[in-house]
Amino acid sequence: MKKYFLPALFILSTLALLSACDEDDKNRKIPVSEVPSNIINIVQNTLPGIALKEAEIERKNDVNVYELEGKLINGNEYEIEITESGTIIKIELED
Repeated sequence: MKKYFLPALFILSTLALLSACDEDDKNRKIPVSEVPSNIINIVQNTLPGIALKEAEIERKNDVNVYELEGKLINGNEYEIEITESGTIIKIELED
């Protein structure tokens, strides 16, 4: 029994570590109300009049990145990626 304990412990530890690494790249939906106000302000100043309807948070290279979706009054829908420090990574007009 003892000779199987260490290999089993090693395998379980490796699986836990791989699982934690995999979580780093997954998006997690959050309510728009949980997006920090400075991020909302930057997006609204960049796209005046945008109504944000969806938000996700993702961890990329040890930085939180918010992916926001919203719609302008003219009907154009946008996807915005912005870091927690307020750097806009991408603004994409949706088709």
